[in-house]
Amino acid sequence: MNLTPFFRMVLLLGLLVAGSAQAASPQPPPPMPITQFNIVLLQPSAVLEERVADVDAMAAYVKALGAAAGEAVLASGAQQSVGGFIVMAVRPGGQSRVWLDFDAMLDLELKRQITSRLKAVQPFEAHKGPVVFALKVATWSGKESKRLAPAPLEWKAARQAGAPLEVGALVESLWAD
Repeated sequence: MNLTPFFRMVLLLGLLVAGSAQAASPQPPPPMPITQFNIVLLQPSAVLEERVADVDAMAAYVKALGAAAGEAVLASGAQQSVGGFIVMAVRPGGQSRVWLDFDAMLDLELKRQITSRLKAVQPFEAHKGPVVFALKVATWSGKESKRLAPAPLEWKAARQAGAPLEVGALVESLWAD
């Protein structure tokens, strides 16, 4: 079977998320610092196919982000149970940006830990512009957000101020902030 790079990426990312799910048991599992529900790709497949040269490297990056997010939740000491999105952007040159969009206000130390630890994860190599995606997560057995896609406050403010609406261009306009 010959899959296009985009569909191969979706398949790998789906397997990555499915592999992190726990098997059903008669007793509820202990609370996890972070649960990852899925990955939300925020750009059209044609853009992703052009910008993600190594799907395996992106999948490894997503896995490393999940591990770093779990470590961040533990390190923060916060026991906040909340669902939402960790939005990531990777651009050429090994640069990354993190935005958080949770359903409730995050504990300040939790926010700081997640942002700093995820920013420290070495990203995959993006080509010809930024690659933007989100991890749909919950902390401490929180409920999955009912929203389908993230809308970080910084993005909303930029759009109201007249920033470009295409997500790649929007991210580029916010990079220096």
